[in-house]
Amino acid sequence: MPAKIRRWVPPLLWLLLFLLAVYRFEWIQSAFSGVFVEKQALRSRAPLSYYAWQHVVLVFVSTGFSLVLGISLGLLTHFRPFREFRTILLQTATFFQTLPSVAILALTVPLLGYGQTPVVIALVFYGLLPILRNLLEGLDAVPEDVRTAAAGMGMTPFQCLYNVEWPLALPAVIAGVKTSVIINVSAATIGAAVGAGGLGILIVNGIRTMDIVMIVKGALPVSLLALLLNSLFSLSDRREFRSK
Repeated sequence: MPAKIRRWVPPLLWLLLFLLAVYRFEWIQSAFSGVFVEKQALRSRAPLSYYAWQHVVLVFVSTGFSLVLGISLGLLTHFRPFREFRTILLQTATFFQTLPSVAILALTVPLLGYGQTPVVIALVFYGLLPILRNLLEGLDAVPEDVRTAAAGMGMTPFQCLYNVEWPLALPAVIAGVKTSVIINVSAATIGAAVGAGGLGILIVNGIRTMDIVMIVKGALPVSLLALLLNSLFSLSDRREFRSK
C-alpha cells in the first residue's frame, strides 16, 4: 500500500467507527443485551445522531472562538509595545482553565440563561490556553539570527512576522489547536447541565437511572470523536513536518 494512502487509514478507521457508533449503535447494543438492559423510558427521546451533531457543533464553534481569540491576543503581545502584557495574559488564561466547568456555568447562566451560549463561553475559556501558549512558545523559538536576517533584508516587524516567524511557529500552533479541540470534546459534555444538548445528556441520564447502555451510548461517540480528531491532527503534523 502506498505511504500516502496508508497515512489516511487511521483517520478513516476512526471515522467509520464514529459513524457506526452514532448511526448503528444497535449493533453495539446487542453485545450488551445479555448483561445490561436499557431503560425503556429513555430509549427514544431523540436519535443518537441528533445529540452527536449538537456535540460536534459545540466543540467546533467554541474552538473557533478560542482560535481567533488566542491567535489575536498572542500576535498582539508579540509586538514590543504590548509585550509587557504577555505574562498577565498567560496567567489569566491559566486561571480560566483551572476554574471548574461547573463554576463557569454558575457564573454565566444567571446572566445568559440556559442553552448553548454559556457552554460555548466555558469551552472558549478551556480551549484558550493551549492555543495561546503554543503560539507564544512557537514565536519565541524562532532563532534571533533569522529575525536579524529578515530585518537586514528590509522587512518591517509585521512582514517578518507574516513571512518568517508565523510559518516557523505554525507547527506549534497546530499542536495547540489539537490540544484545545481534544479538551473541548470531553468538556462539551457539561452542556447537559444547562440544556445545551450534546452527548452529555445521554451520559447524565444514564448515570441518574443507572442505565449502563445509555452511558455507553453517550460516552463511546465522545471517545471515538476525540480519537478521530487526534488522528487527523497527527496526519496534519506529519504533512507539515514533511513539507519543511
